[in-house]
Amino acid sequence: MARRSRRFSWFCWGFLFGVYGGLALYSVVSILFPTVTTIYTTNGSMTTYTSPWWSIPVAAIPGIVLIVLAVREVVLGCYEAGRSTASPARFAPDPEGASTGWTETVQRCQQRVSHAKSEVEWSFVPLVLGVFGYAEIFASLVFQLAFPSVGLYYIILGPATALASLILLWPLYRRAKRWISDYQVVLNQQVGELSKLEAEFLWRFAGTGLPA
Repeated sequence: MARRSRRFSWFCWGFLFGVYGGLALYSVVSILFPTVTTIYTTNGSMTTYTSPWWSIPVAAIPGIVLIVLAVREVVLGCYEAGRSTASPARFAPDPEGASTGWTETVQRCQQRVSHAKSEVEWSFVPLVLGVFGYAEIFASLVFQLAFPSVGLYYIILGPATALASLILLWPLYRRAKRWISDYQVVLNQQVGELSKLEAEFLWRFAGTGLPA
């Protein structure tokens, strides 16, 4: 869980930089590989320089790859959470290698769950900003090229379309929250079972207290 949430955060922030870094890449490609068009008229000729058709896909590749990797981490994280819940007898070795009591182990696990929850929630900030930027750029290009009659209204239609497109992130957000909450539920169950076992042990062998 900690590994997946950390990678998810990296990919989300990388996606944000990939989106706006793609604009810089688009400008570089347009300058280095311009498409030259010469139009001849009765009064002479007119030469225009435009960006090549492949500059937009090239500029979009970094952001698309990073958001795919971010979604992949959530999908794999949910799969691993379900598999761990279904097979609670499968334990991973303690990376710290310390033989501490179960109370310290529970505290450390709770810290990791809380940190992963905060990490996943904050990772949606760059994800929202990046998706908004992508959708705004794409919508503005579509309105400008496919519907030239809208004039400068594409400046308003682009952000409006981008704002509406953020609803696509809602299923991913719910899945990501459920992914972390599954680990919290399992941890709470195990803490309850251990507390009950400890109370029963003290009741049977130490004669203090009663089993909860």
